[in-house]
Amino acid sequence: MLDQTLIRRGFTRAAPGFDAHDFLHREIRERLLDRLAAIRIEPVRVLDLGAGTGAAGAALAARFPDADVLAVDLTHAMLTAWPVPNLPHRPRICADAARLPLPNQSIDVIFSNLMLHHCPDPDAVLAEARRVLKHPGLFTFTTFGPNTLIELGRAWATADRHSHISPFADMHNVGDALIRAGFTEPVIDSQILTITYEHLDRLIADLRYTGTCNATEHRNRGLTGRQTCKRLRAAYTALADADGRLPVTIEVIFGIAWAGEARPPRTPGADFEFPLDRLVGARMHSK
Repeated sequence: MLDQTLIRRGFTRAAPGFDAHDFLHREIRERLLDRLAAIRIEPVRVLDLGAGTGAAGAALAARFPDADVLAVDLTHAMLTAWPVPNLPHRPRICADAARLPLPNQSIDVIFSNLMLHHCPDPDAVLAEARRVLKHPGLFTFTTFGPNTLIELGRAWATADRHSHISPFADMHNVGDALIRAGFTEPVIDSQILTITYEHLDRLIADLRYTGTCNATEHRNRGLTGRQTCKRLRAAYTALADADGRLPVTIEVIFGIAWAGEARPPRTPGADFEFPLDRLVGARMHSK
């Protein structure tokens, strides 16, 4: 079970610098928005669940100009770190995704980017999403899969015996969880991305400044010693590619599901192919 207090604290600390380090969130958000554009739907109310600093909400408002776009995030600091252009007409709610302060069947579309894996009880979050969605209503989301940060996990395993990487559900388990929550027609797929870093310190900084923290049950409750850090660096350096850069594997699970029997049709001819040329900063490759 993840420690939600630590998760909230991590995002509170990260809020001021989040936008400067969120290239991965930004890229995956754009891919999820591209998929949403392939579906014909005219919502009255859209929920950005795990809204962070509001970038998705601004894009959703542009995509659905006649809809009310609500933002929910666990961390007050993230909601108050929104850039000024995002502020007008964006209702913001600081709340736990597992206990949404929203009426039953009050939302037409839920958009959630890279939030679900941070939740201590994902099943409760999915049940809440199903509760607040109208019939039919669309739930579209991304989360990390089990191959995420495998290199970092292996390097830590040589450094100490504590847990350091959060457990990530595979896409089959995510699909099963959607069915358990009462969703219909779930469509789940995954993509493997490889990012490379010149230095381990840059990777750790990007993780820290996007809110990632070790909230696992068997984490080290004390300080990490100098020798442990030395072993970690040596183990990760041994994984460097031919150019001396350190690989970071990210598995992204994309999902859509419907609350209800009917489903609006997808735009004819639409596909799910997305370019990577929007990326800046770290190098990334898609498999």
